[in-house]
Amino acid sequence: IWKTPVIFVCENNLYAISVSAKKSTAIENIADRAIAYGIPGVVVDGNDAIKVFEAAYNAVERARKGSGPTLIECKTYRWLGHFAGDPGDLYRSKEEVEMWKEKCPIKRLQSKLLKDGVIKEEDVGRIEQEVRAEVEEAFDFAIKSPYPPPEELEKHII
Repeated sequence: IWKTPVIFVCENNLYAISVSAKKSTAIENIADRAIAYGIPGVVVDGNDAIKVFEAAYNAVERARKGSGPTLIECKTYRWLGHFAGDPGDLYRSKEEVEMWKEKCPIKRLQSKLLKDGVIKEEDVGRIEQEVRAEVEEAFDFAIKSPYPPPEELEKHII
């Protein structure tokens, strides 16, 4: 109603904890629910970084024009169980997991960037080291940061 400039992203890993979404959801695409709110729903291959970027770019442009929210459903997969104690192998086959590992978004993007000449093979190791260092720095910052005070819990809630 308010045409807020917001983008909702649903990272759909195709499972509802330990049950296939096909068995737990009556519709194929979560993005189909967007129509009930009068906003567009877009389904994208969540393992294709370029496709995700394009969908997000279009949603941002739409929001900036004042056309309101967009729901982007990124179909992807989780290789591990749902939680630390879930081995993930009781409700899906090893072959299914391996098939999805072949669709690794990082490997796919790396391959495309190499093929298109955007990066060279010798850049890959350096980029991986830089990313690893950035992630470790962010992790350390989060671990060392104090918890917010309890009064922050209800701040900005209408």
